[in-house]
Amino acid sequence: MILSMLAALAIQAAESTTPAPEASERLRLAAPDAAALPNTTLHGYVLQATSPRPIRAEMNRLRPRVNGRQHDATTSWRYSLRLMSSGGRCDPTTAVADYTISIVMPDLQDRERLRRQDKQAWDRYFSALQMHEVNHARIAQLGAQQYQAAIRSAPTCEAGRAAAAQVAADVSAASAEYDRITEHGRHEGAVYPN
Repeated sequence: MILSMLAALAIQAAESTTPAPEASERLRLAAPDAAALPNTTLHGYVLQATSPRPIRAEMNRLRPRVNGRQHDATTSWRYSLRLMSSGGRCDPTTAVADYTISIVMPDLQDRERLRRQDKQAWDRYFSALQMHEVNHARIAQLGAQQYQAAIRSAPTCEAGRAAAAQVAADVSAASAEYDRITEHGRHEGAVYPN
């Protein structure tokens, strides 16, 4: 199932309770891998500080909340389903699963004003953070494929919906495991200041 296919990777399915505006052009350029993902919207929370401790303090104040806990970045997704009828009956083989992904990341407004070593530290952190969130998004994409396959292979629409719900639960479990193993990206280098 998904847990074995994804190994240690996962996604975070919970909705963020702190809405962030759509990403600035600055953030899209800083996070090209995240910005280029299909069906994905990149959002940013703007940081205006220009040295490590104030940047961290600002991040701690502004970063998004998920399930009551704050994280430097978050990835959430939503699957939706379209089914057609055949002969007046729901036909699971016609299922089309759509998905949307939302990634929220810090948007450092004045990166160029950082001292050289502080800029390098930020860039290392931000690169690791982006990689972590992109991994979440890629898993959401795989989950959408498995979600659709589970419904299409079911004998009835009701059985298909139950199978899809199990896929979604497996993806959520994998998400929790990925973040547990990486400590939300800390073991991948997403630590600032380091």
